[in-house]
Amino acid sequence: MKVALVKNHCSLRRGGSERYCANLARGLIARGHVVTVIGRSMDAELRDELAFVPIRVPRGPSWRQNRKFAELCGAAASDQSFDVVYGLGRSFGLDAVRVTERLQSHWIKVNYPGVFGRWQRFNPRHSTLIDLERTIYNDPAVRRVVVQSSVDAELLEDVYGVPRQKQQLVPNGVDLSVFHEGAREHRLSLRSELGLPATAPLLVFASMDFAGKGLATVIEAMARCQRNRPTASPWRLAVLGDGPRRRYERLAGRLGVGHHVWFGGRRTDITRFYGAGDLFVLPTVYEPFPNVNLEAMACGLPVLTSTTAGGVDLVEPGQTGFLVEDPADSRAMADCLESFSDMSRQDRAAMAIACCRVAAGRSFDATVEATEEILQEVCRETSERMRRRVA
Repeated sequence: MKVALVKNHCSLRRGGSERYCANLARGLIARGHVVTVIGRSMDAELRDELAFVPIRVPRGPSWRQNRKFAELCGAAASDQSFDVVYGLGRSFGLDAVRVTERLQSHWIKVNYPGVFGRWQRFNPRHSTLIDLERTIYNDPAVRRVVVQSSVDAELLEDVYGVPRQKQQLVPNGVDLSVFHEGAREHRLSLRSELGLPATAPLLVFASMDFAGKGLATVIEAMARCQRNRPTASPWRLAVLGDGPRRRYERLAGRLGVGHHVWFGGRRTDITRFYGAGDLFVLPTVYEPFPNVNLEAMACGLPVLTSTTAGGVDLVEPGQTGFLVEDPADSRAMADCLESFSDMSRQDRAAMAIACCRVAAGRSFDATVEATEEILQEVCRETSERMRRRVA
């Protein structure tokens, strides 16, 4: 197939969906397909592997740029003879689209509660994205809307009226050559660098969005555990990612756990922290699928997350981690931390094994294969539709 991938930025140097685009393109090429990326930028080192159609968006307010990008990508896709055009973001002219970003309508609801949130819908930045999403996901020419989790599958139907038969679930995958149980070899060395005893309970948090991913709740839960069990070994926390560090240092200090929270900034050795930790924590308010949850589990690190984000599909409470219904409920999170503390060494080892087993079924190769099958189905359907028109 001649496949066009539409994405703002295609990059191995960035994280998240930008890296996903680059790895998906490489995976499809390895399966014999010809891939072109339509977007604003692509890493120079990828230019030898992928054709690239640059999109030049005029300067202006963000809402205007978002709409213009969608229009220009649609025009660029129609100018060439692709078998299938797959959007990894908001664009027109698609045959299939993956819900990559947070659904804006729901994001406003959870991020701006109350009257303020209702007014945010009149903000051009938000209203434009909502209109783009509603138009794209309900476009009859878009044959499939790919979701990463059951959370977004339900939201798509409830918020935008996208029927389940148009949706297709393709879970995110993880690079098992990078994230695997061998990360546990770093447990003692990294703890030594942090000045932590080998048996000290360690939480790992990784995100650039401290507020949206629930860092305050994690710190409050640590303080609750310390008050509830003053003689127990206190939880420590390693915070990875850039964010408003001082604000959370002050919070931890006020709650009496400041000396147990370590801020590491952006790291390139996150696997070492997965290997050294006892529990990965990410009580995010809403996100289609936080891939860090899957990375942690691939390294044998159980996950504590919220039922309001895509990571809920990975976690079997008590088997591969813990779930809280309200990301702001520090009491419920403290209960989970204490439940983990009460587990025997054998039960924790069994939980680590179960995490690795779940992640093993979520390889990125499997993601590429599932995506390829969808694109081939869409290609056959659009070809059949064109033949009927000609006839």
